[in-house]
Amino acid sequence: TCAHRYEKRQHVNTKQESRDIFGRIEDDMDGGDWSFCDGRLRGHEKFGSCQQGVAATFTKDFHYIAFGAPGTYNWKGIVRVEQKNNTFFDMNIFEDGPYEVGGETDHDESLVPVPANSYLGFSLDSGKGIVSKDDITFVSGAPRANHSGAVVLLKRDLKSAHLLPEHIFDGEGLASSFGYDVAVVDLNKDG
Repeated sequence: TCAHRYEKRQHVNTKQESRDIFGRIEDDMDGGDWSFCDGRLRGHEKFGSCQQGVAATFTKDFHYIAFGAPGTYNWKGIVRVEQKNNTFFDMNIFEDGPYEVGGETDHDESLVPVPANSYLGFSLDSGKGIVSKDDITFVSGAPRANHSGAVVLLKRDLKSAHLLPEHIFDGEGLASSFGYDVAVVDLNKDG
């Protein structure tokens, strides 16, 4: 979905040289810049290996865009959701995100619901009616969680701007990479 292997090199040819792989997302069509890892704490244990853009998705109504960044926090990974609807102002919605696993301003890796090397955000989708009839749920794969993979259902917390886990489905087989790809489908056509 983007240049997720994009590197930012700093202090070249010095002892402090760094090569941070954080991804790059820019949409020249509307001038938007979605590079949320740029400018944050670097290093492997924070956002230096962000890999933003391995997965991205829009909600079905195109109000939100979600990005996966599986390289953050020692490859725990995060998901970030931003509103993409300019008509929200007409609907008297003035505060709506961004939402992020770990918190958009807190950057609290203890809130990431999977262990290190899980790759949360490797795959993404979203839909309404998955857990609650009228609420949007963001579905993210973490194919290396606990050596078998996991799929995490996330909801927006409107008060804290966090994406919080609603449910975690764990993979059953060792090295099965459960969550490598996800898709939201209405199998019984109940909406």
